[in-house]
Amino acid sequence: MKFTLAPTTLLALLATTLTTTTAIPVPAPLNTNTLTPRTCPHVHPLATPRLNLVNRPDLGVTTTQTLLFTLPSTAPGTPLPGPCTLRAVFPPHWEVIDTSVQKGGEPLAVNVFAVDGPAAGALVGVVRFGSSSSSAGNGERVVTVNSFACRERMAYRFELAGVGEVGFVNGLDQGLGVEGGLEMAWGC
Repeated sequence: MKFTLAPTTLLALLATTLTTTTAIPVPAPLNTNTLTPRTCPHVHPLATPRLNLVNRPDLGVTTTQTLLFTLPSTAPGTPLPGPCTLRAVFPPHWEVIDTSVQKGGEPLAVNVFAVDGPAAGALVGVVRFGSSSSSAGNGERVVTVNSFACRERMAYRFELAGVGEVGFVNGLDQGLGVEGGLEMAWGC
């Protein structure tokens, strides 16, 4: 059995259907300004994503820390979508230890030097981990060091610019698989 409808009947049927049905809710377009840090692809350094820097000339102790990031490889000659952003992400319950802040002072500056790449040896950022530069809105604090052209291997040396100690560790989240600390993100 075959039914055929005249064009005017079909148009009338469609018009009736469109005006009498309830609207289907359509989600609002995604606003990229509300993305959390975890929506960007990222990697942690090969060693630890935590810092423990000391500059105590009175004790004869000065430490620096070098971190190496290995980004996933792409097809030969195809760079990762950039820029790559070196940042620290502090989930809730993570502690930033800064002896200057503990004494009521301003957060200590941490100098960041490129170890490899086109700017090897250059100061590429100064950051104060004791203060948050932005919040992701979900309780995470994000502190951005700088953005760079993406490379497969990227290494940076961290050292205190002043006298004291700076470090960060995961507090209540320890052992629960909560990611945080220093990371390299790209394509954000």
